[in-house]
Amino acid sequence: MDNNIKSNLNGNNNDVINLRELMLKYLKKWYWFVLAVIIAFILAFVYIKSTKIEYQIQTVILLRNDKSNSNHSTMAMMQSLGFNGVSKEVEDEIQVISSKKIIHQAIDSLNLQVEYYEKNGLRYDQKYRDMPFKLNLQKDFIQNLDYRIEIFVKESSGQYKVEVKAKNRFKEKYKLTNIQESFTTPAGIFKFSATALPKNGIKYKIVIHPINNLIESYGKKMNVTTVNKQSNVIKISIVESNVKKAEDFLNKIVELYNLDAIIDKNIIATNTANFIHDRLGIITQELFEVESDVENYKRSNQLTDLSSEAELYLQTASAYEKQLTELETKLNMIDAVENHIKNNRDPNALIPANVVTDDPSLSRSIQEYNLAVLDRMKLSQTANEKNPALIQSDQQISALKSNVLASVANVKSGIQIARNDVLRQGSQFSSKIKRVPTQERQFLEIKRQQEIKQNLYLFLSQKREETALSLATTAPAARTIDRAYASIDPVAPKKRIIYLVALILGLLVPFIYIYLKDLINNKIEDPKEFQKLVKAPYLGSIGTSREGVTVVVSEGKTTPIVEMFRLLRTNLKFLSKVKESPVILVTSSFSGEGKSFVSINLAMSLALMKRKVLVIGLDIRSPMLAKYLQIPQEKGVTIYLSDSSLTPQDIIVSSGYHPYLDVIPGGPVPPNPSELIMSPRLDELIKYAKENYDYVVLDTAPIGMVSDTYLLNRIADNAVYVARQNYTPRDAVALINEVYEDKRLNGMGVVLNGTSSTSSGYGYGYGYGAEKTRVYKLPKITFDEKIRDRYHRYLEKRRNK
Repeated sequence: MDNNIKSNLNGNNNDVINLRELMLKYLKKWYWFVLAVIIAFILAFVYIKSTKIEYQIQTVILLRNDKSNSNHSTMAMMQSLGFNGVSKEVEDEIQVISSKKIIHQAIDSLNLQVEYYEKNGLRYDQKYRDMPFKLNLQKDFIQNLDYRIEIFVKESSGQYKVEVKAKNRFKEKYKLTNIQESFTTPAGIFKFSATALPKNGIKYKIVIHPINNLIESYGKKMNVTTVNKQSNVIKISIVESNVKKAEDFLNKIVELYNLDAIIDKNIIATNTANFIHDRLGIITQELFEVESDVENYKRSNQLTDLSSEAELYLQTASAYEKQLTELETKLNMIDAVENHIKNNRDPNALIPANVVTDDPSLSRSIQEYNLAVLDRMKLSQTANEKNPALIQSDQQISALKSNVLASVANVKSGIQIARNDVLRQGSQFSSKIKRVPTQERQFLEIKRQQEIKQNLYLFLSQKREETALSLATTAPAARTIDRAYASIDPVAPKKRIIYLVALILGLLVPFIYIYLKDLINNKIEDPKEFQKLVKAPYLGSIGTSREGVTVVVSEGKTTPIVEMFRLLRTNLKFLSKVKESPVILVTSSFSGEGKSFVSINLAMSLALMKRKVLVIGLDIRSPMLAKYLQIPQEKGVTIYLSDSSLTPQDIIVSSGYHPYLDVIPGGPVPPNPSELIMSPRLDELIKYAKENYDYVVLDTAPIGMVSDTYLLNRIADNAVYVARQNYTPRDAVALINEVYEDKRLNGMGVVLNGTSSTSSGYGYGYGYGAEKTRVYKLPKITFDEKIRDRYHRYLEKRRNK
């Protein structure tokens, strides 16, 4: 049994952190976590109530594909090779939709530069078309405003309190008897137009935004993306608090985009129609002249029918003539287009795109040139002639024009080669045609010119009708699949996420606080951790007294702290190797750790066994026994050691707490404490005490401050080293281990003083009295009791000082 007790007293030096102990350390502060979670939830609730509710509004459109087939084939080829990016045309249209020009037009059209809000609890809810009054502003004022203005309106006692402010500019207050009454501000004269009276007691806010800031704000909020990389379906979305306002805005964006695209298409079609009209006028006149030549030639030569003699030859030559006619027609059109390009000095002039030739290279060059001219026309509306972008555009147009002329020259050269080839083949029949009468040959030449002019006339007439039809039936660039609609659930604030974050923060903040507090706290807090760190036998823990007295051990008492001293007494008995009148030295590292408190109550616990106990105050530099026990201080150890005429009986006094407990106080503070402690009379005093008492308890000075206690080790059989929870520094553990390992004190054991019942490990006690023996569980320590414990420890610390 003795071996079991000693093994139980040996400190456990294992440094591995027990997860259960770590959890218990945090669970002891459960009320911090509960309080932090409650505060976090309250803050989350306030945040939700003060944050405006926002919804996601979106519309879906399909871009109509009017681009050339070559672009589609190129895109298909890229996709077949694994390049599944969004096509350049779709990306360009996305930029147009999200352009500042379109957003600006939408804001102006819907009058969104002025926003209205109504106070609702902790937040302002945005109003759109349901405000009881509106602010009347001039168009020029809104367009020229370059700072934000806020206006607050509240009806009170029949008057309207108006506050107008602009950050870092002005702040003015007004009182209106009529809501429609005008008032003059530093920004200008403002006036409301009311459709109904403002609600009594409700506060309204009106915000006037600078147009550029508002355009930038909507540009950032509006998100334009494709549904997938291979699709022409575009989704336009925005997050707003007022659903109706956002729906109108998105629908207006789509409407303005279509209108802009239609205008661009009509510009090209109109220019083409004008060119065809001019050419038709010229061809009509030329056709009239040729037909007049035919009529005059027949009349002058009296021709009614061609000679059947050349019928066979003419049939053979007819095919070549037909080919030659087609080539001549193409050559004339090419010449007309070439002259149009060379002679037209207008930088914004467009080239007819569908009247020239079926050559794909030339058509592509003309299309690129027309697109560049359209871009220049748009740019010239906002930029001057010296603008670098405009100069660059002119250079690009000039280069494209050269490309078109080069393509025209190539096509013309090809036609001429084909024409020469037809002429060469037709020359084979020249000899046969020479036999045809001169009149018939001349007639055929005139007839051929007539056919050329007729073909040109028919071709241009057909293109004129196609262009007119294109102007009359111009389709919008985008087809609306879904008009703007709002999400069912709001996207902000996200209540679940906010409350989840609040819960996490409510748990995390106390955790971090406790962790950091433990990290920077250099005091001993956990008795179990302290027991692991010290190498000396651990005699037990002494709880905090809530009685406010020094002597807590008394006859018949069974409080938890009394049981702790009884446990200390028992463990000390098994630790001591001296069975007869052991001398027990009680010390600590620093003053205020409760060594005098432990000395007195340990002595009382020993006295309760009907054993005579003597407590000697040997902390002669700062004697506290007389003060704690309320006994005279005049006669004590220092007087006995200084005066050889005194006997031990002269300085021994009764404690007044128990008949078996006597005390020798420290006496007046001497000038030479170390010399007195080394005096032989002290050895004589201890000898007398051992002969007349069963236990001798020495209340000595702190080891960490003076060396007096080491000098007393010669007369002590055992040493009780006292540390105090939340008071003794962790660094003192090194001193305790050093003293134990160097055996500077005989039979040394360690006691942790000032612990709470929840951390001391002492959970059950035994009660004794008139009734039969019973086992009881210690009452739970409440938060208020812990506060009182801390207060009593503070008072005790002050008394020790």
